[in-house]
Amino acid sequence: MAKAPGNYATQATPEETVFITKLLSFDDAVPRLIPLLADPDDNVANIAAAALRDAKYIDPAFLPQVKAGLDRGLGWLPPALGRIQSDNAAREAVARLLVSEDAPENQEAYAVELSGRRAIPFIVEAARCPKHCGPEDHYILGSVLGAMGPDRSLAAPGLIAIAQDDSTPDSVAEGVLRMIAFLQEDGRSLEPQLLTLRDRKPALAHAIDDTLIGIHSDRAGDIFSRRLHSSPNVVVLRDLANVGTAGRTAGPEVVLLLDHPDWNVRLAAARTIGYIGYMQSVSDLVRILGKSTDVRLVWVATESLGRLRATAASDALNRLASSHWYPPVRRAATVALANIKEGNAYKSVLGRQNFAFEFFAYEDMGRDIRVCKSPLVTRKPEPTNRKLYASTAKEQLAKLAYTTVIYSYGPAVEPKSVAEEKSQVIKVTSDNVMEHRIPEIQMPKVALRVANGWLAGSDRGEWGGELNYIDDKGLKQQVLNTNVEDVYALGSHIVAVTGLAHLTMNQGMIYQVSRRADGTWTANPWRALPGAPHSSWLVESGELLVNVDEGGSILVSANGSMRLAPCADTK
Repeated sequence: MAKAPGNYATQATPEETVFITKLLSFDDAVPRLIPLLADPDDNVANIAAAALRDAKYIDPAFLPQVKAGLDRGLGWLPPALGRIQSDNAAREAVARLLVSEDAPENQEAYAVELSGRRAIPFIVEAARCPKHCGPEDHYILGSVLGAMGPDRSLAAPGLIAIAQDDSTPDSVAEGVLRMIAFLQEDGRSLEPQLLTLRDRKPALAHAIDDTLIGIHSDRAGDIFSRRLHSSPNVVVLRDLANVGTAGRTAGPEVVLLLDHPDWNVRLAAARTIGYIGYMQSVSDLVRILGKSTDVRLVWVATESLGRLRATAASDALNRLASSHWYPPVRRAATVALANIKEGNAYKSVLGRQNFAFEFFAYEDMGRDIRVCKSPLVTRKPEPTNRKLYASTAKEQLAKLAYTTVIYSYGPAVEPKSVAEEKSQVIKVTSDNVMEHRIPEIQMPKVALRVANGWLAGSDRGEWGGELNYIDDKGLKQQVLNTNVEDVYALGSHIVAVTGLAHLTMNQGMIYQVSRRADGTWTANPWRALPGAPHSSWLVESGELLVNVDEGGSILVSANGSMRLAPCADTK
């Protein structure tokens, strides 16, 4: 097997997996594999390590050979420490975890998880920071505890004792409190002690609140209410949704955010209501179902009503299921109605550690709606004296070039040269991250002629974009700070099609752009798209066709109504 093609240090082939399964079926496999960890052939040693990783039991007498194999750098071997049922092996697993790379998503973390309760005393010991450690160490230890299962509850007494100890530095206490948060519901017994500690050590109040949220304390709703009242934002709402019904008392504050000026906050608020089970908001969610401005919000409110099993919403959901223009909304309404009728709950397939992906699923709701390759609508040409594109009017657009700033972030390091220092405005943020601000001359990708000037848009992908008004004298006013795909005169409106699809993000918005009485320009959200636009054009029907990444080809009329474009290539 070692002589077969393959890189046994980094990946296991299907043949190797089958081979290892057969090896481990023999009672005397482990004693005969252990000596192979020292084999001069690296492939032999790595296959032996991969087999020992999956062994059910390894005699503690073999710990020295396993440690020698780890020192040799056998990448598959760390979990073997978890197969050795001894305190020394568990201590070794924790020690190696804290100096490993890529933790907590690595083999060393798995070794500690396998060690289970044997590792708890050494995790608590490491949490005290007898040697220098930082927030990253507490995060790694907490993450492993969170993945460990019921045994993690055994860490609760030792961790709270560290936080309560007056000799513990606040920085260490905060890290330990974050570890307690990873215990989730298994840490709820600590609630009275945490509340007492909050009164005794006000400097730890915020960290303790985070911990109470993490263990799903009954106080979580009140904590979130205060935070949303002072600073309503999407991240706080996501975290509130993650605690589920323990955050229900924050419901009144969340309902107020359904009409927040920030459309993303509205979305997150409607999404959160379903997770925290706030039944008093059913009528507010039903009202949202009639909105035409944000198809994402309708989808979110539909699913939240299904999570609430709101029978009072059945009529409205039936109308959506039969007649809404967007297929994902119709499907969501059908599922919601079924769950209401049958009393079913929505199933989470990603787990609590990946809750963010589930929460922001509305950015991916149209993933199965394909862009129409042959739309049955005729493209309407735009006058070349009013519309400029980089592909056909590069020289004219070059005259509209302007200076912008590119932002990037990385570790705080000194500039490599004087020239670099002069070309970049550098700021070090509070968490020791360096923000680079690099001036750059930007030529617009598109421009629309308006009174006494041009509306010029740019799109640099993950590096941002903007919409500027540039008057005929060259004066510039920034109208939007976002990626601009195109800008149009649509009926009596001027609209900018904007958005970005990058990594897990998929957002799109059409802004209405208008001129104020004082001559300045402004842009306001007009219609939300189910995803980021990658192309668009006007059609002879008077509508605007927008091709949306993972969202389909959508026709938008001058009055804002939307429909899927008829398509010749639809099966």
